[in-house]
Amino acid sequence: MRIKIWISYGLCFILMIFLGSDILAQKVEVDVQFNVKHVVGNVSMFDRNKFVTIHADVPEREWEGDNFTTDLRKDFLDRYDVYLGRNTGGITWYLNNQVTEDPERPGYANPADVEAIGRNLKNQYAVNSVWQAYEHRNDQIIAAQLHPFWPDGQLTNQGWAFSQTDTEVEPFGTATGEYMGRFIRDAFGEGGTAGQPRPDYVEIINEPVWHLVDYGDESAEKVFRFHNGVAKAIRQTVPDIQIGGYCTAFPNHETNGFQEWNNRWKLFMDISGEYMDYWSIHLYDFPSINNGKQLYRKGSNMEATFDMMEQYSFLKFGEVKPFMISEYGAQMHDYFGAWSPYRDWLHLKSVNSMMLQFMERPHIINKTINFLPVKAEWGTKGVNDTYNHRLMRRENEPESYTGQWVYSELVKTYQLWSEVNGTRIDTYSPNADILVDGYVEGKNAYLILNNLNFEPAEIDLKSHGLSDNNIVSIEIKHLYLDGDAPVLSTSVESSVPESLLLAAEGTMILELTMEEPIEPVQSSIEKKYYADTYLQEIVSETPITFNIDNVEVGEYGEAVLRVGIGRQHGKSLAPSVLFNGQNIHVPKNFRGDDQEDRATFFGVLEIPVSYDLIKQKNEVQITFSDDGGHVSSVAMQVFNFSVPIERSVGNVLDVPVYDQDNIRISPNPNNGWFALEFKEDLSFAVTITDLSGREVFRQSEIKVKEKIDVNYLAPGVYVVAVLNNHTIKSERIIIR
Repeated sequence: MRIKIWISYGLCFILMIFLGSDILAQKVEVDVQFNVKHVVGNVSMFDRNKFVTIHADVPEREWEGDNFTTDLRKDFLDRYDVYLGRNTGGITWYLNNQVTEDPERPGYANPADVEAIGRNLKNQYAVNSVWQAYEHRNDQIIAAQLHPFWPDGQLTNQGWAFSQTDTEVEPFGTATGEYMGRFIRDAFGEGGTAGQPRPDYVEIINEPVWHLVDYGDESAEKVFRFHNGVAKAIRQTVPDIQIGGYCTAFPNHETNGFQEWNNRWKLFMDISGEYMDYWSIHLYDFPSINNGKQLYRKGSNMEATFDMMEQYSFLKFGEVKPFMISEYGAQMHDYFGAWSPYRDWLHLKSVNSMMLQFMERPHIINKTINFLPVKAEWGTKGVNDTYNHRLMRRENEPESYTGQWVYSELVKTYQLWSEVNGTRIDTYSPNADILVDGYVEGKNAYLILNNLNFEPAEIDLKSHGLSDNNIVSIEIKHLYLDGDAPVLSTSVESSVPESLLLAAEGTMILELTMEEPIEPVQSSIEKKYYADTYLQEIVSETPITFNIDNVEVGEYGEAVLRVGIGRQHGKSLAPSVLFNGQNIHVPKNFRGDDQEDRATFFGVLEIPVSYDLIKQKNEVQITFSDDGGHVSSVAMQVFNFSVPIERSVGNVLDVPVYDQDNIRISPNPNNGWFALEFKEDLSFAVTITDLSGREVFRQSEIKVKEKIDVNYLAPGVYVVAVLNNHTIKSERIIIR
């Protein structure tokens, strides 16, 4: 990807870093306005405590041991400026192993035991200055595990179980909530010698529906009423803590024509929403499952998941309650077993894409936790059965589970993001698959680029607002896959490099150091507005009407209409849209992949709306040409500018797209050859990559109809990309 930066008042230069020669890549022009502060819901600062985190707690024993460094906490937390955490173990371990039953109240924890445990924990913390040194990094979430917290008669190691009583006086879950509240009150203090600071957040139970409903006999309604009983009891003891649920393992709202939404998250909000301070969800990509199937959330699916929950929260409660993403990343199903760098890459690439998407919602996200335990020895049984998510690995893996503890490849996320901080500035990508963000702090600027595509991307990065502020140096970090291993390349340039290419699914962060501080004196104020209805069935040629009211419009700005869609594959994703009676262009491109391995498509169309069309009250009519599926959500982002902002390619949010239906790849599956047929007499280039992103075939010119012979390739799944200046069609093929 080539990056060109044009700076106002004549400073002009080109930034490029080569990943290799003769790489065809789509070209994207991206704008960066260094003098425009971007504010979202009164938030304009990058909060590392929200976004640069690890799933760990300060006192965990896994920080100790035969590590490559004498002080792992210092080397990792301080060196890369990382924040903690979430703890799902302590509150469970003590309940199981040290808390007896209250002799006066069967089914309740003995308060004397909880108090004694609390005194002991506070005393341990009071004398441990190493733990205290990191308490400012430990804005903690405490969460309970399923057992023995769920009252179903399963005994603790002390031989008792929580009460299953369910009455008006003692709602179901009261005994569980009383123990949790007492533990939080008694085991934590105010920091330093007063004990570990009390957690700010509590999740009632970790992934309950996955265990109790999907693979159990309980009803979702009972699980949600349990949340109410627990929340009420916790607040009797700790009234000001923030409580959330229901900690979804897989929020697949669109399943069974959105019946899962109705029976899960909508039901939870209806039953328990008034008792919850935030919504707790887990978001995982499945980049390789069932022999190569790819089920991604990053990209449009994640946008649709958020938008639907946001809109219903707003309609139900008059506010968008915040989110807690207490686990996220990737699950590497096809790579269970021995550790490998490629397995780590599958998690890395998802984490970095998801981070950029989370950062678009800083005002409604409490915290995001990269699911990454320190060593996860509790989940590893041997060298050929290692836990997928580990910050540390044994030095001699995968040959043997021996040697010192060293960083796995998963540390590269933290190395990549180690310096990013500051005030958010206006950035703009016309291609939904290229995510961009930017921050300035003093004399430094940080530009972040992420590629959701499976092909590299060439970018013209056009910069404005630096005036005569000259560049002193540029540090460029680029995280990408090279062969079967992730690479984090770093270069510090005294002069401007000539070229830059952003790898497939890669992330790049540029740190620019200037002669003078960068001061964003103008502003872009972003606000999101939600329509008056949601989840509407699609009937062919029948307009669906949505109203978006109370919109604040300034003199200058931009707007994006967001339409969530859940449909069967093969159905149209290109509705006609009337905005206040005017037909508006609907881009064919959306974030991320086409979701072909998912059961249905569930994503958001991001549709630019001319700013002069926006009124205080707005009517949107959406019409599809075919039956089936639903419009799941409708919202509009409005950006009010203090001054006019010009975009290099206009407000298109699209990639020039040749009609994919005019390109045919057959047969598929095949035995090592296939034909490419174009319905028009045009020429294209073709590349084939394996699932690691390694290019295995390239032909620079193919016309009309041509046979491609790749019988030398091993059987498996490959990606065929047809390109000119842009990716025209990308399709997976199976070679038998």
